Amino acid sequence: MAPHGPDGETAPEWRGTVRAAAAGPTPDQAWALLGDFCSLDKWVSLVQTCRRLEGDDGQPGCVRYCAGPVNMAAPGEAVGWSKERLLEVDAAGRSYSYEVVETNKGFGRYRATIGVQPDPAGCAVRWSFEADPVKGWTLEGFVGFLEKLAHGVAKRLEEEIMVNVDGDPAALRVF
Repeated sequence: MAPHGPDGETAPEWRGTVRAAAAGPTPDQAWALLGDFCSLDKWVSLVQTCRRLEGDDGQPGCVRYCAGPVNMAAPGEAVGWSKERLLEVDAAGRSYSYEVVETNKGFGRYRATIGVQPDPAGCAVRWSFEADPVKGWTLEGFVGFLEKLAHGVAKRLEEEIMVNVDGDPAALRVF
Protein backbone atom coordinates (compact mmCIF):
# COMPACT_ATOMS: atom_id res chain seq x y z
CA MET A 1 0.00 0.00 0.00
CA ALA A 2 1.27 3.48 -0.87
CA PRO A 3 2.10 5.90 1.96
CA HIS A 4 -0.60 8.35 3.03
CA GLY A 5 -0.38 12.10 2.73
CA PRO A 6 -1.18 14.53 5.58
CA ASP A 7 -4.89 14.57 4.63
CA GLY A 8 -5.15 10.77 4.78
CA GLU A 9 -5.19 10.28 1.00
CA THR A 10 -2.91 7.73 -0.59
CA ALA A 11 0.23 9.48 -1.83
CA PRO A 12 0.75 9.54 -5.61
CA GLU A 13 2.92 6.70 -6.87
CA TRP A 14 4.52 8.48 -9.83
CA ARG A 15 6.81 11.50 -9.64
CA GLY A 16 9.06 12.98 -12.25
CA THR A 17 10.77 16.10 -13.54
CA VAL A 18 11.92 16.98 -17.03
CA ARG A 19 13.96 19.97 -18.14
CA ALA A 20 14.80 21.37 -21.57
CA ALA A 21 17.06 24.33 -22.38
CA ALA A 22 16.16 27.01 -24.91
CA ALA A 23 19.08 28.81 -26.55
CA GLY A 24 18.64 32.57 -26.57
CA PRO A 25 15.48 33.56 -24.71
CA THR A 26 15.89 34.92 -21.21
CA PRO A 27 13.72 33.46 -18.44
CA ASP A 28 11.62 36.65 -18.37
CA GLN A 29 11.07 36.54 -22.14
CA ALA A 30 10.02 32.88 -21.95
CA TRP A 31 7.73 33.49 -18.96
CA ALA A 32 5.95 36.27 -20.90
CA LEU A 33 4.78 33.49 -23.24
CA LEU A 34 4.51 30.44 -20.99
CA GLY A 35 3.00 32.20 -17.98
CA ASP A 36 -0.43 32.43 -19.61
CA PHE A 37 -2.27 29.40 -18.18
CA CYS A 38 -4.78 29.27 -21.04
CA SER A 39 -2.26 29.40 -23.90
CA LEU A 40 -1.03 25.78 -23.80
CA ASP A 41 -2.04 25.30 -27.45
CA LYS A 42 0.44 28.01 -28.48
CA TRP A 43 3.49 26.27 -27.07
CA VAL A 44 2.71 22.53 -26.86
CA SER A 45 2.28 21.18 -30.38
CA LEU A 46 0.05 18.25 -29.38
CA VAL A 47 -2.49 20.55 -27.71
CA GLN A 48 -4.84 21.76 -30.43
CA THR A 49 -7.31 23.59 -28.18
CA CYS A 50 -6.87 25.38 -24.88
CA ARG A 51 -9.49 27.73 -23.49
CA ARG A 52 -10.69 29.06 -20.16
CA LEU A 53 -13.86 27.43 -18.85
CA GLU A 54 -14.29 29.18 -15.52
CA GLY A 55 -12.61 31.52 -13.08
CA ASP A 56 -10.41 34.52 -13.70
CA ASP A 57 -7.52 34.25 -16.16
CA GLY A 58 -4.24 33.61 -14.40
CA GLN A 59 -5.81 33.34 -10.94
CA PRO A 60 -5.88 30.21 -8.78
CA GLY A 61 -9.17 28.41 -9.36
CA CYS A 62 -9.20 29.15 -13.11
CA VAL A 63 -10.12 26.02 -15.08
CA ARG A 64 -8.91 25.41 -18.64
CA TYR A 65 -10.04 22.85 -21.21
CA CYS A 66 -7.27 21.28 -23.32
CA ALA A 67 -7.66 18.81 -26.18
CA GLY A 68 -5.42 17.10 -28.70
CA PRO A 69 -4.80 13.87 -30.61
CA VAL A 70 -2.96 11.89 -27.89
CA ASN A 71 -5.07 9.53 -25.76
CA MET A 72 -3.17 6.40 -24.69
CA ALA A 73 -6.03 5.42 -22.35
CA ALA A 74 -8.53 5.11 -25.22
CA PRO A 75 -6.60 4.85 -28.52
CA GLY A 76 -9.82 4.55 -30.56
CA GLU A 77 -11.04 7.97 -29.43
CA ALA A 78 -10.11 10.76 -31.81
CA VAL A 79 -9.45 13.33 -29.08
CA GLY A 80 -7.89 13.27 -25.66
CA TRP A 81 -9.13 16.07 -23.42
CA SER A 82 -8.73 17.32 -19.89
CA LYS A 83 -10.01 20.04 -17.61
CA GLU A 84 -7.21 21.47 -15.49
CA ARG A 85 -7.43 23.80 -12.48
CA LEU A 86 -4.77 26.40 -11.76
CA LEU A 87 -3.65 25.93 -8.15
CA GLU A 88 -0.79 28.39 -7.63
CA VAL A 89 1.04 31.08 -9.55
CA ASP A 90 4.51 32.30 -8.63
CA ALA A 91 5.12 35.10 -11.13
CA ALA A 92 8.38 36.17 -9.45
CA GLY A 93 9.63 32.56 -9.57
CA ARG A 94 8.18 32.11 -13.10
CA SER A 95 6.09 29.00 -12.39
CA TYR A 96 2.55 27.77 -11.90
CA SER A 97 0.99 24.57 -10.56
CA TYR A 98 -2.16 22.90 -11.77
CA GLU A 99 -4.16 19.68 -11.38
CA VAL A 100 -6.29 17.58 -13.70
CA VAL A 101 -9.90 17.68 -12.48
CA GLU A 102 -11.58 15.70 -15.29
CA THR A 103 -10.26 13.84 -18.33
CA ASN A 104 -10.69 10.96 -20.75
CA LYS A 105 -6.91 10.37 -20.87
CA GLY A 106 -6.57 7.85 -18.03
CA PHE A 107 -5.47 10.21 -15.26
CA GLY A 108 -6.49 9.80 -11.66
CA ARG A 109 -4.74 12.33 -9.47
CA TYR A 110 -2.26 14.47 -11.40
CA ARG A 111 -0.59 17.66 -10.21
CA ALA A 112 2.16 19.43 -12.12
CA THR A 113 4.31 22.53 -11.96
CA ILE A 114 5.64 24.23 -15.07
CA GLY A 115 8.31 26.86 -14.75
CA VAL A 116 11.09 28.74 -16.47
CA GLN A 117 14.60 28.81 -15.01
CA PRO A 118 17.87 30.52 -15.92
CA ASP A 119 20.23 28.38 -17.99
CA PRO A 120 23.64 29.11 -19.53
CA ALA A 121 21.98 28.76 -22.96
CA GLY A 122 19.32 31.35 -22.06
CA CYS A 123 16.53 29.64 -20.15
CA ALA A 124 15.12 26.20 -19.41
CA VAL A 125 11.60 24.85 -19.16
CA ARG A 126 11.07 22.65 -16.09
CA TRP A 127 8.00 20.40 -15.81
CA SER A 128 7.51 18.32 -12.67
CA PHE A 129 4.59 16.12 -11.71
CA GLU A 130 3.08 13.83 -9.10
CA ALA A 131 0.40 11.39 -10.26
CA ASP A 132 -1.31 8.11 -9.77
CA PRO A 133 -0.29 5.65 -12.50
CA VAL A 134 -1.81 6.78 -15.79
CA LYS A 135 -3.84 4.26 -17.78
CA GLY A 136 -2.10 3.26 -21.01
CA TRP A 137 1.37 4.43 -19.87
CA THR A 138 4.39 3.18 -17.99
CA LEU A 139 6.18 5.69 -15.77
CA GLU A 140 9.20 5.61 -18.10
CA GLY A 141 7.02 6.09 -21.17
CA PHE A 142 5.14 8.99 -19.55
CA VAL A 143 8.35 10.75 -18.46
CA GLY A 144 9.77 10.22 -21.98
CA PHE A 145 6.61 11.77 -23.45
CA LEU A 146 6.93 14.80 -21.15
CA GLU A 147 10.62 15.12 -22.12
CA LYS A 148 9.60 15.32 -25.78
CA LEU A 149 6.96 17.93 -24.93
CA ALA A 150 9.45 20.00 -22.89
CA HIS A 151 12.01 19.90 -25.71
CA GLY A 152 9.26 20.93 -28.14
CA VAL A 153 8.38 23.88 -25.89
CA ALA A 154 12.06 24.93 -25.72
CA LYS A 155 12.33 24.78 -29.52
CA ARG A 156 9.13 26.77 -29.83
CA LEU A 157 10.53 29.43 -27.49
CA GLU A 158 13.64 29.69 -29.64
CA GLU A 159 11.51 30.06 -32.79
CA GLU A 160 8.89 32.41 -31.43
CA ILE A 161 10.86 34.67 -29.11
CA MET A 162 14.14 34.99 -30.94
CA VAL A 163 12.61 36.26 -34.16
CA ASN A 164 14.46 38.85 -36.16
CA VAL A 165 11.90 41.64 -36.53
CA ASP A 166 12.73 44.31 -39.15
CA GLY A 167 16.39 43.30 -39.17
CA ASP A 168 16.81 43.90 -35.42
CA PRO A 169 18.21 40.72 -33.84
CA ALA A 170 17.44 42.05 -30.37
CA ALA A 171 13.74 42.46 -31.18
CA LEU A 172 11.20 40.09 -29.74
CA ARG A 173 7.95 38.70 -30.98
CA VAL A 174 5.72 37.36 -28.25
CA PHE A 175 2.23 36.10 -29.08
